Amino acid sequence: MISRRGIIGLLTTSLLLPAANAAARDTMLMGTVNYRERMALPPNASVLVQLVDVSLADAPAQVIAQDRITGATGSPIPYRLRFDITKIEPRRTYALQARISDGDRLLFINTTRHEVFAGGRNNTRILVQRVSDQPR
Repeated sequence: MISRRGIIGLLTTSLLLPAANAAARDTMLMGTVNYRERMALPPNASVLVQLVDVSLADAPAQVIAQDRITGATGSPIPYRLRFDITKIEPRRTYALQARISDGDRLLFINTTRHEVFAGGRNNTRILVQRVSDQPR
């Protein structure tokens, strides 16, 4: 996993490389989306996991990377987020967010913040909560 110190080192190293090697540097975050209910997902369900910049409280989160998974039947659901490490700024705050939908109907969403790059091991197990089945 990548810590804030690791990002600073990667960015510093990239500044020292010749311009020819300064192309995008792919990095990957992997983990699982988990829910506690004992149920299978509907056949058309899709899972969306995003790496977002949540630095500004009064602005929409900027999406850095996303993975849309279809065909998942139950928990845990593995995801992979591939992104360019040079887009990560050490002084900003990044988080993972996940949602499971069946068409336009939201089934599950994460309700706690899953920060990444904050030092130590990144929390890549995202727990999502079921959205109420109450009619709108």
